[in-house]
Amino acid sequence: MYSRTLREAIHPVRTGISFRIEQKMTEGCMVCGQDLIYLTEKTEEPCLICGLSFPTHTRCTQGHYVCDSCHSKDTLERVEALLVNSRDADPVRLALKIFEIPGLNMHGPEYHSIVPAILITAYQNINEDRNISAVREAIERGRSVKGGSCGLHGNCGAGVGAGIAVSILEEANPLSSAERSAANRATALALLAISGNAGPRCCKRDAITSIESFIDSTAYFEDKPHDTYTCKQFAANKSCMGKACPYHPAALHKRPNEVLKGDLNT
Repeated sequence: MYSRTLREAIHPVRTGISFRIEQKMTEGCMVCGQDLIYLTEKTEEPCLICGLSFPTHTRCTQGHYVCDSCHSKDTLERVEALLVNSRDADPVRLALKIFEIPGLNMHGPEYHSIVPAILITAYQNINEDRNISAVREAIERGRSVKGGSCGLHGNCGAGVGAGIAVSILEEANPLSSAERSAANRATALALLAISGNAGPRCCKRDAITSIESFIDSTAYFEDKPHDTYTCKQFAANKSCMGKACPYHPAALHKRPNEVLKGDLNT
């Protein structure tokens, strides 16, 4: 699939102790496009872009490492710009628009910010009550969920994004009662829905699953119609589940939120 040489693919330009990547890859390693490998033991790796070193379980087969901050840089600025200028109250349709942003990585920690920011924006648009600081807060909180958390910590950042959205909407904090409970329940239901996909990570699949879980399990979008998502990236995604994915054009199974709807109800 990746026929270009490493030199042709990345065109790195040295800037001090770091590199500027003139052509970013959107699948696998964003530097060269090769597969990522997940290490059993954490190592200290220098980020090829900013030059700073971080402990990580991840690098590509060519030895490249890009930190979470550099991985999401620029993309989340475009996400914020799209959302603050949108009046769309359908969170799935907002996700579809964000998925078309040029340079959006197929996988990455930016989806941990995308989910709560979409949910906050769509709910504000329903009520015609814009609060840009809340959208920015959602993006910042999502940044704190590390890349690879789905497999390494057992909490997919897209699912945590559902809880982040409730926390912001309800102004929850560690001392809250009902608000804290609601935020944790939103995360739990999103993670339960994500767990219904018995396959490797796919950030768009898990983002849409979390958004649909949020719509179905909370009252924020009650009785509001929303678009459906059909995947367009399956041919490019080397770890795609194929027809076993509920969003594949030829899906064999129901969407996970339909299968698990009603679980954890109180």
